[in-house]
Amino acid sequence: MTVFTTPMARQFVGFDSLFDELNKMAERKESNYPSYNIAKDDDEHYRIEVALAGFALNDINIQTEKGVLTIEAKKEDVKDEATDKYIHRGIAQRAFSKMFRLAEYMKVDDAQFVDGVLTVFLYREIPEADKARQILINNQAKSLPKAAQA
Repeated sequence: MTVFTTPMARQFVGFDSLFDELNKMAERKESNYPSYNIAKDDDEHYRIEVALAGFALNDINIQTEKGVLTIEAKKEDVKDEATDKYIHRGIAQRAFSKMFRLAEYMKVDDAQFVDGVLTVFLYREIPEADKARQILINNQAKSLPKAAQA
């Protein structure tokens, strides 16, 4: 069990699992491969750009499950004459798996692979029931239903 003593953390009741998740993420060592960017286009739209030079479209797999976006790539081992002629191979093509935890209501809109960069487009879709709404205030007294008066 984690005990939080900061005033801000004490204001969040029932968020124990969130704080535990943040602690796990802080302790986790993550590979820097492949390079990626995360961009916020506006309040509802985001982009994740992953540099995947050397990979082909059919080498890449993207999926979401339980609020986690997973991007994986694995290069098929192809031996041919061209691979034997390399003196130096600086473009990494090793397999990887990158995971991104998505906020509540985040959805994947689209993905594209252009010029060696995979771009995943995300948007926040808040259900109508969870959106803020203005409550009108009446200045007339409301009578109670007969069942409530008894």
